[in-house]
Amino acid sequence: MTDQPPQNEKAQKEWADLQRDLDTLGEQLKSLRDHSTALGNTLVSDLEARFQDVRSRALSFHNAAESQVDDLRKAALAQAAQTQNKSAEMAKDTARQMWDRSEPLRLGAQEVGQGLVRAWSEIATSFGKAAEKVQTERTKSATGEESQKPS
Repeated sequence: MTDQPPQNEKAQKEWADLQRDLDTLGEQLKSLRDHSTALGNTLVSDLEARFQDVRSRALSFHNAAESQVDDLRKAALAQAAQTQNKSAEMAKDTARQMWDRSEPLRLGAQEVGQGLVRAWSEIATSFGKAAEKVQTERTKSATGEESQKPS
C-alpha cells in the first residue's frame, strides 16, 4: 500500500493546482486591497470575504473527501478480511465434508487390506500344509522304497 494509485496522484495534483490558484487569487485580492481607494472598500471587502469563504469550503470539501476515501479504504480492507475469513471457513468445511464422504472408501480400503492379510496368511498356511504333506510323502516313499529293495 506504499504505492499510491494513479487516480490518487491525479487527485493530489488537482488539489495542488487548486491550492496554487487560490493562493494566486488571494495575492491578487491583496494587491486589489492596495488599490481599494479607487474601487471602494466595500467591494474589496466583499470580494475578500467571498474568497475566504470559497477557500474554506474548498479545504472543507478536500478534508471531507479524504475522510470518505479513508473510510472507504478501511471498509474495503475490513470486507476483504471478512471475505478471507469466510473463505477459510468454507475451505475447512469443504475439507471436512470431503473427509466425511471418503469414510466409506477408507473403510473399504481397510477391509481390502485386512482381506489381503488373511489371504496371504491362508496361502502361507496352505503352503505350509502342502510342504508338510510333500515331506511326509517323501519320507514314506523313501522308507517304502527301502523296504521294497531286495536285500
